[in-house]
Amino acid sequence: MEEERWRHLLKHLREQDRAAGAREKFCPEVWRELAAAGLFGVLAPSARSHGLVEATTRLRELGQASPDRGLTFSAVTQLASTIFALQAFAGTELQERYLPAALSGEAIGGHAITEAGAGSDVLSMSTTAARRGDRYVLSGAKRFITNAPIASTLVVYAKTESERRAESVSALLVETGWPGVEVSAPMPTAGLRSSPIAEVRFDEVEVPEANRVGHPGAGMLIMDQVMKRETLLAFAANIGEMERSVQESVSYVNHRTQFGAPIGKNQLVANRLVDSQIAIELGAALLESVAARIDGFCDVTIPVAAAKIFISEAHAVCALDSIRIRGGNGYLTTEPYCADLLDAVPGAIYSGSNDVLRTKIATIMGVKT
Repeated sequence: MEEERWRHLLKHLREQDRAAGAREKFCPEVWRELAAAGLFGVLAPSARSHGLVEATTRLRELGQASPDRGLTFSAVTQLASTIFALQAFAGTELQERYLPAALSGEAIGGHAITEAGAGSDVLSMSTTAARRGDRYVLSGAKRFITNAPIASTLVVYAKTESERRAESVSALLVETGWPGVEVSAPMPTAGLRSSPIAEVRFDEVEVPEANRVGHPGAGMLIMDQVMKRETLLAFAANIGEMERSVQESVSYVNHRTQFGAPIGKNQLVANRLVDSQIAIELGAALLESVAARIDGFCDVTIPVAAAKIFISEAHAVCALDSIRIRGGNGYLTTEPYCADLLDAVPGAIYSGSNDVLRTKIATIMGVKT
């Protein structure tokens, strides 16, 4: 990554309009700037021993600088769902065909996992990929697919066997322009509006065997590794977003006066900011620890889930407190704070529902659930 170019981009992003209307649609210009600054190459294999730690640092910096939280989320999806999946699991031929365009930002990717009847219960998916000679015939429908309206490729997870077991799922790289692929109009989300999502249907789509990512039946393994990285990167960005929110609120409470004194002198107001700062410190330390353990090939099932739950819920509280601190001004749509809250709310839903993750942790702990 070109450090000087990255720093210049962060400075430019900090100067952009924070108003809610400034982040209604995907911005291809800033996307290209992120690519040019080397963001999409941050997970590339190298001699460095802490690649994921560095990646979380970059996303934290981006979250703090960029007013466009949806674009940041789309960038996380690009990094984890497509670039990492190809780098870690695809063969050389597939990498040569698709990685350069993804790294340059020219091609946008995503992954298709969720279905109308299969969210956190992934093995309930009904999308199938039947083997036919040197091809798979892909049929089914996926829902809530990040980047789908703007993506040229999707890593689609589908059942290649009928049994309900982890080895029944495979990952296929599918081009959205292929015959039989139908992407819906963007779905009307309340937050992260500049990160478009859509439904995607596959009507007997012929996928060359060469476009399978990893071995047959390796889909759940790939998904697990991809989702761990998506979680770390997305919530590293959330930490940065919380930092910016707290900085703005500190400035506000030091200048806003009521009853003849800055409102920051009110202990209840100050404590809201202190609680957010505590969450930032704890969340950042937890993310760094988990990233280092993943780089060291350690099991992080519980720590990743714990980090996701803790940061997503703290992020939503921080955003709500930004509104409370400002009173009526915080509730105006001309200000960014309600939009910040709507951007924070999905954190408890995407990358695994917090309720399901709590149950998963309890099961690993040995609790009879």
